[in-house]
Amino acid sequence: MAHSRSPYLESGRLEKVLAAIQILGSYDWASREASSWAEKLETQQESEDWLKLFKDHPEFFRVSKDGWVSLRWRHGYDRIYSVTAHRELTSEEIAALPVKPNEEKLTRKPLTPEQIAGLMKTAIELHGRAIAHEQERRWLTPFLFPILGAMLGGAAVAGVQALLK
Repeated sequence: MAHSRSPYLESGRLEKVLAAIQILGSYDWASREASSWAEKLETQQESEDWLKLFKDHPEFFRVSKDGWVSLRWRHGYDRIYSVTAHRELTSEEIAALPVKPNEEKLTRKPLTPEQIAGLMKTAIELHGRAIAHEQERRWLTPFLFPILGAMLGGAAVAGVQALLK
């Protein structure tokens, strides 16, 4: 089984994930194109780099086929949050809207500060686990290769002996 390196081990990755969680969790609109999020994150990083980051972390971010990005948690909410009123609307208020709900700037509600903090804590824990796993692999490598070499060498000697008999 091939070992894939955790994206959390990339230099500066944790900081970018934390920034994205904060912005995507608190912004009025639940989903936007990756290039729009890059503008909101106000960095020199290209929007393609942000799109890669979002795709590398499906535990937090959802990327649609057309390149729109949202936090998975927010995507689970119904579209009942009014961007103009800055609150969730009741079903009666939605029914009374003069236009169709999807035309009334309805989106999924922003996360609470506690929810955002919980996601950030999870990202930090995943980063720590990735580092610990990488260190564990480094510790095992010097021990596994000699054992594997001895096993293969023993098998080769046994094979040669069997051929000579």
